[in-house]
Amino acid sequence: MSGPIPNLAKIPHSMLETLLDSVEIKMRDVAQIGGDLSADSKANISSAIAYHLQVGGQRVRAKLGLGTAWALGLNGQDAISISACAELLHNASLIHDDIQDGDLFRRGQPTLWSVYGKNLAICSGDLLLSAAYRVLYDVSIREALPSMIALVHERTATAIHGQCADLAELDPSCDAVDQYLKIAKAKSGALLSLPIELALLAAQFDEFTKVAKTACENFAICYQIFDDLQDLESDKIREQNRQMSSPEMTHVLNIIFILSASCNHSEAIAAAFSLAFKHLSLSEESATQLPNRSGHLLLEQCSAMRSRLIAASDTFERP
Repeated sequence: MSGPIPNLAKIPHSMLETLLDSVEIKMRDVAQIGGDLSADSKANISSAIAYHLQVGGQRVRAKLGLGTAWALGLNGQDAISISACAELLHNASLIHDDIQDGDLFRRGQPTLWSVYGKNLAICSGDLLLSAAYRVLYDVSIREALPSMIALVHERTATAIHGQCADLAELDPSCDAVDQYLKIAKAKSGALLSLPIELALLAAQFDEFTKVAKTACENFAICYQIFDDLQDLESDKIREQNRQMSSPEMTHVLNIIFILSASCNHSEAIAAAFSLAFKHLSLSEESATQLPNRSGHLLLEQCSAMRSRLIAASDTFERP
Protein backbone atom coordinates (compact mmCIF):
# COMPACT_ATOMS: atom_id res chain seq x y z
CA MET A 1 0.00 0.00 0.00
CA SER A 2 1.90 3.06 -1.22
CA GLY A 3 -0.67 5.75 -1.94
CA PRO A 4 -0.79 9.01 0.00
CA ILE A 5 -2.37 9.00 3.41
CA PRO A 6 -4.91 11.84 3.77
CA ASN A 7 -3.83 14.55 6.15
CA LEU A 8 -6.37 13.63 8.83
CA ALA A 9 -5.37 13.68 12.47
CA LYS A 10 -6.96 10.42 13.61
CA ILE A 11 -6.42 7.25 11.63
CA PRO A 12 -9.61 5.19 11.11
CA HIS A 13 -9.55 1.78 12.78
CA SER A 14 -10.10 -0.06 9.50
CA MET A 15 -7.14 1.69 7.89
CA LEU A 16 -4.97 1.04 10.93
CA GLU A 17 -5.71 -2.69 10.74
CA THR A 18 -4.97 -2.76 7.00
CA LEU A 19 -1.65 -1.01 7.47
CA LEU A 20 -0.76 -3.27 10.42
CA ASP A 21 -1.23 -6.28 8.17
CA SER A 22 1.21 -4.69 5.72
CA VAL A 23 3.71 -4.13 8.53
CA GLU A 24 3.52 -7.83 9.44
CA ILE A 25 4.12 -8.85 5.84
CA LYS A 26 7.09 -6.50 5.53
CA MET A 27 8.70 -7.81 8.71
CA ARG A 28 8.37 -11.42 7.57
CA ASP A 29 9.57 -10.68 4.05
CA VAL A 30 12.70 -8.85 5.12
CA ALA A 31 13.59 -11.65 7.56
CA GLN A 32 13.63 -14.10 4.63
CA ILE A 33 16.44 -12.29 2.79
CA GLY A 34 19.52 -14.52 2.41
CA GLY A 35 17.67 -17.83 2.64
CA ASP A 36 18.35 -20.75 4.98
CA LEU A 37 21.34 -22.98 4.32
CA SER A 38 20.49 -25.69 6.85
CA ALA A 39 18.07 -28.56 6.26
CA ASP A 40 17.74 -29.02 10.03
CA SER A 41 14.38 -27.51 11.07
CA LYS A 42 15.84 -26.62 14.47
CA ALA A 43 18.54 -24.57 12.73
CA ASN A 44 16.15 -22.82 10.32
CA ILE A 45 16.29 -19.16 11.24
CA SER A 46 13.36 -18.19 9.01
CA SER A 47 11.14 -20.67 10.86
CA ALA A 48 12.45 -19.42 14.20
CA ILE A 49 11.67 -15.78 13.39
CA ALA A 50 8.25 -16.69 11.98
CA TYR A 51 7.55 -18.58 15.21
CA HIS A 52 8.46 -15.56 17.33
CA LEU A 53 6.46 -13.08 15.25
CA GLN A 54 3.34 -15.24 15.15
CA VAL A 55 3.17 -15.15 18.95
CA GLY A 56 1.90 -11.64 18.30
CA GLY A 57 1.71 -8.79 20.76
CA GLN A 58 -0.12 -5.49 20.67
CA ARG A 59 2.24 -3.98 18.06
CA VAL A 60 2.10 -0.72 20.01
CA ARG A 61 5.16 0.71 18.26
CA ALA A 62 3.74 -0.06 14.83
CA LYS A 63 0.47 1.60 15.77
CA LEU A 64 2.26 4.70 17.05
CA GLY A 65 4.29 4.92 13.85
CA LEU A 66 1.24 4.49 11.62
CA GLY A 67 -0.86 6.94 13.59
CA THR A 68 1.83 9.61 13.56
CA ALA A 69 2.52 9.11 9.86
CA TRP A 70 -1.19 9.37 9.10
CA ALA A 71 -1.56 12.63 11.01
CA LEU A 72 1.49 14.14 9.31
CA GLY A 73 0.45 13.14 5.79
CA LEU A 74 3.18 10.62 4.97
CA ASN A 75 2.49 8.03 2.29
CA GLY A 76 1.55 4.45 3.10
CA GLN A 77 4.87 2.87 2.16
CA ASP A 78 6.81 5.26 4.37
CA ALA A 79 4.39 4.68 7.26
CA ILE A 80 4.77 0.92 6.91
CA SER A 81 8.59 1.07 6.71
CA ILE A 82 8.88 3.32 9.76
CA SER A 83 6.57 1.10 11.79
CA ALA A 84 8.26 -2.13 10.68
CA CYS A 85 11.65 -0.68 11.64
CA ALA A 86 10.53 0.02 15.21
CA GLU A 87 8.79 -3.35 15.59
CA LEU A 88 11.78 -5.29 14.25
CA LEU A 89 14.08 -3.61 16.78
CA HIS A 90 11.60 -4.18 19.60
CA ASN A 91 11.19 -7.86 18.77
CA ALA A 92 14.94 -8.31 18.51
CA SER A 93 15.21 -6.91 22.04
CA LEU A 94 12.47 -9.27 23.28
CA ILE A 95 14.29 -12.31 21.91
CA HIS A 96 17.54 -11.29 23.58
CA ASP A 97 15.77 -10.29 26.83
CA ASP A 98 14.15 -13.72 27.12
CA ILE A 99 17.55 -15.37 26.85
CA GLN A 100 19.11 -13.08 29.46
CA ASP A 101 16.19 -13.47 31.88
CA GLY A 102 15.82 -17.20 31.27
CA ASP A 103 12.10 -16.75 30.56
CA LEU A 104 10.45 -19.90 29.21
CA PHE A 105 7.19 -18.27 28.14
CA ARG A 106 6.12 -15.05 26.42
CA ARG A 107 2.44 -14.22 26.00
CA GLY A 108 1.60 -17.74 27.10
CA GLN A 109 3.74 -19.42 24.44
CA PRO A 110 7.21 -21.02 24.78
CA THR A 111 9.91 -18.45 24.05
CA LEU A 112 12.02 -18.69 20.91
CA TRP A 113 15.17 -19.77 22.74
CA SER A 114 13.33 -22.49 24.69
CA VAL A 115 12.09 -24.03 21.42
CA TYR A 116 15.04 -23.44 19.04
CA GLY A 117 17.91 -23.07 21.50
CA LYS A 118 19.94 -20.07 22.62
CA ASN A 119 22.33 -20.03 19.67
CA LEU A 120 19.63 -19.75 17.02
CA ALA A 121 17.70 -17.29 19.17
CA ILE A 122 20.72 -14.99 19.38
CA CYS A 123 21.13 -15.16 15.60
CA SER A 124 17.40 -14.47 15.13
CA GLY A 125 17.60 -11.35 17.27
CA ASP A 126 20.68 -10.20 15.38
CA LEU A 127 18.93 -10.69 12.04
CA LEU A 128 15.93 -8.64 13.16
CA LEU A 129 18.29 -5.86 14.25
CA SER A 130 19.84 -5.78 10.80
CA ALA A 131 16.43 -6.03 9.11
CA ALA A 132 15.31 -2.86 10.90
CA TYR A 133 17.91 -0.86 8.97
CA ARG A 134 17.01 -2.61 5.71
CA VAL A 135 13.35 -1.56 5.80
CA LEU A 136 14.37 2.09 6.03
CA TYR A 137 15.79 1.72 2.51
CA ASP A 138 12.20 1.80 1.26
CA VAL A 139 11.48 5.25 2.73
CA SER A 140 10.85 7.61 -0.18
CA ILE A 141 12.00 10.81 1.53
CA ARG A 142 15.69 10.29 0.80
CA GLU A 143 16.88 13.57 2.31
CA ALA A 144 15.54 12.50 5.71
CA LEU A 145 17.25 9.09 5.70
CA PRO A 146 20.63 10.11 7.19
CA SER A 147 19.00 11.61 10.28
CA MET A 148 16.55 8.69 10.51
CA ILE A 149 19.34 6.08 10.36
CA ALA A 150 21.34 7.99 12.97
CA LEU A 151 18.28 8.13 15.22
CA VAL A 152 17.73 4.37 14.93
CA HIS A 153 21.26 3.76 16.18
CA GLU A 154 20.94 6.34 18.98
CA ARG A 155 17.68 4.90 20.32
CA THR A 156 18.94 1.31 19.96
CA ALA A 157 22.12 2.19 21.83
CA THR A 158 20.10 3.87 24.58
CA ALA A 159 17.88 0.79 24.95
CA ILE A 160 20.93 -1.48 25.15
CA HIS A 161 22.56 0.70 27.81
CA GLY A 162 19.27 0.62 29.71
CA GLN A 163 19.16 -3.16 29.52
CA CYS A 164 22.75 -3.42 30.75
CA ALA A 165 21.93 -1.14 33.68
CA ASP A 166 18.86 -3.24 34.45
CA LEU A 167 21.03 -6.37 34.64
CA ALA A 168 23.55 -4.72 36.97
CA GLU A 169 23.22 -3.95 40.66
CA LEU A 170 22.17 -0.40 41.52
CA ASP A 171 24.91 2.00 42.61
CA PRO A 172 24.50 2.35 46.41
CA SER A 173 26.06 5.82 46.30
CA CYS A 174 23.25 7.18 44.08
CA ASP A 175 19.53 7.63 44.68
CA ALA A 176 17.87 4.30 43.88
CA VAL A 177 14.57 5.76 42.63
CA ASP A 178 16.42 8.14 40.31
CA GLN A 179 18.42 5.21 38.91
CA TYR A 180 15.21 3.22 38.41
CA LEU A 181 13.59 6.08 36.47
CA LYS A 182 16.64 6.48 34.23
CA ILE A 183 16.72 2.75 33.50
CA ALA A 184 13.00 2.66 32.64
CA LYS A 185 13.38 5.66 30.33
CA ALA A 186 16.31 4.11 28.51
CA LYS A 187 15.24 0.46 28.42
CA SER A 188 11.61 0.99 27.39
CA GLY A 189 11.20 4.62 26.37
CA ALA A 190 13.82 4.70 23.61
CA LEU A 191 12.19 2.19 21.27
CA LEU A 192 8.71 3.43 22.16
CA SER A 193 9.44 6.95 20.96
CA LEU A 194 11.39 5.78 17.89
CA PRO A 195 8.45 5.30 15.46
CA ILE A 196 6.97 8.68 16.39
CA GLU A 197 10.34 10.40 16.04
CA LEU A 198 11.05 8.71 12.69
CA ALA A 199 7.70 9.91 11.32
CA LEU A 200 8.40 13.41 12.58
CA LEU A 201 11.81 13.42 10.87
CA ALA A 202 10.33 12.12 7.62
CA ALA A 203 7.66 14.83 7.71
CA GLN A 204 10.28 17.50 8.51
CA PHE A 205 9.02 18.21 12.01
CA ASP A 206 12.47 17.64 13.52
CA GLU A 207 11.94 20.17 16.31
CA PHE A 208 9.22 17.97 17.87
CA THR A 209 11.34 14.85 18.33
CA LYS A 210 12.35 15.92 21.84
CA VAL A 211 8.69 16.32 22.76
CA ALA A 212 7.94 12.80 21.50
CA LYS A 213 10.93 11.43 23.41
CA THR A 214 9.78 13.07 26.64
CA ALA A 215 6.22 11.81 26.19
CA CYS A 216 7.32 8.23 25.62
CA GLU A 217 9.93 8.21 28.39
CA ASN A 218 7.28 9.22 30.91
CA PHE A 219 4.86 6.63 29.56
CA ALA A 220 7.59 4.01 29.80
CA ILE A 221 8.13 4.83 33.48
CA CYS A 222 4.42 4.49 34.17
CA TYR A 223 4.26 1.21 32.24
CA GLN A 224 7.27 -0.22 34.08
CA ILE A 225 5.78 0.67 37.47
CA PHE A 226 2.49 -0.95 36.48
CA ASP A 227 4.37 -4.03 35.31
CA ASP A 228 6.29 -4.16 38.60
CA LEU A 229 3.03 -4.02 40.55
CA GLN A 230 1.57 -6.84 38.46
CA ASP A 231 4.73 -8.95 38.88
CA LEU A 232 5.28 -8.18 42.55
CA GLU A 233 4.58 -11.66 43.94
CA SER A 234 6.51 -13.52 41.23
CA ASP A 235 9.40 -11.05 41.58
CA LYS A 236 9.49 -11.70 45.34
CA ILE A 237 9.84 -15.44 44.73
CA ARG A 238 12.47 -14.90 42.04
CA GLU A 239 14.52 -12.60 44.26
CA GLN A 240 14.28 -15.02 47.20
CA ASN A 241 15.48 -17.87 45.00
CA ARG A 242 18.36 -15.76 43.76
CA GLN A 243 19.48 -14.83 47.24
CA MET A 244 19.18 -18.36 48.65
CA SER A 245 20.38 -20.63 45.88
CA SER A 246 21.19 -18.85 42.61
CA PRO A 247 23.34 -15.77 43.27
CA GLU A 248 24.50 -15.86 39.63
CA MET A 249 20.99 -14.87 38.53
CA THR A 250 20.43 -11.20 37.71
CA HIS A 251 18.85 -9.20 40.51
CA VAL A 252 15.18 -8.21 40.29
CA LEU A 253 14.60 -4.50 39.70
CA ASN A 254 11.16 -3.71 41.08
CA ILE A 255 10.05 -0.26 42.24
CA ILE A 256 8.29 -1.72 45.29
CA PHE A 257 11.54 -3.26 46.54
CA ILE A 258 13.25 0.11 46.14
CA LEU A 259 10.53 2.15 47.85
CA SER A 260 10.18 -0.39 50.69
CA ALA A 261 13.71 0.43 51.79
CA SER A 262 12.46 3.72 53.26
CA CYS A 263 8.83 2.94 54.26
CA ASN A 264 6.47 0.07 54.98
CA HIS A 265 4.93 -2.12 52.29
CA SER A 266 1.58 -0.35 52.09
CA GLU A 267 3.23 3.05 51.85
CA ALA A 268 5.54 1.75 49.11
CA ILE A 269 2.52 0.54 47.11
CA ALA A 270 0.82 3.91 47.48
CA ALA A 271 4.00 5.75 46.50
CA ALA A 272 4.41 3.56 43.42
CA PHE A 273 0.88 4.33 42.22
CA SER A 274 1.45 8.04 42.87
CA LEU A 275 4.68 7.96 40.87
CA ALA A 276 2.97 6.11 38.01
CA PHE A 277 0.10 8.60 37.79
CA LYS A 278 2.56 11.50 37.92
CA HIS A 279 4.55 10.28 34.93
CA LEU A 280 1.40 9.30 33.06
CA SER A 281 0.17 12.88 33.35
CA LEU A 282 3.54 14.16 32.14
CA SER A 283 3.31 11.84 29.14
CA GLU A 284 -0.16 13.13 28.28
CA GLU A 285 1.00 16.71 28.62
CA SER A 286 3.81 16.19 26.11
CA ALA A 287 1.72 14.08 23.70
CA THR A 288 -0.81 16.90 23.31
CA GLN A 289 2.01 19.18 22.09
CA LEU A 290 2.84 17.05 19.04
CA PRO A 291 1.90 18.66 15.68
CA ASN A 292 -1.40 18.07 13.93
CA ARG A 293 -2.63 15.89 16.82
CA SER A 294 -0.09 13.27 15.82
CA GLY A 295 0.11 12.09 19.42
CA HIS A 296 -3.50 10.86 19.41
CA LEU A 297 -2.63 7.15 19.56
CA LEU A 298 -0.15 7.73 22.39
CA LEU A 299 -2.90 9.60 24.24
CA GLU A 300 -5.16 6.59 23.71
CA GLN A 301 -2.45 4.38 25.21
CA CYS A 302 -2.25 6.77 28.16
CA SER A 303 -6.02 6.65 28.65
CA ALA A 304 -5.98 2.85 28.62
CA MET A 305 -3.08 2.78 31.07
CA ARG A 306 -4.89 5.19 33.41
CA SER A 307 -7.90 2.83 33.47
CA ARG A 308 -5.63 -0.14 34.18
CA LEU A 309 -3.89 1.70 37.01
CA ILE A 310 -7.19 2.70 38.60
CA ALA A 311 -8.43 -0.89 38.39
CA ALA A 312 -5.14 -2.24 39.78
CA SER A 313 -5.17 0.19 42.70
CA ASP A 314 -8.36 -1.45 43.98
CA THR A 315 -6.57 -4.80 44.29
CA PHE A 316 -3.85 -3.48 46.61
CA GLU A 317 -4.22 -2.69 50.27
CA ARG A 318 -3.73 1.00 50.93
CA PRO A 319 -2.32 2.43 54.17
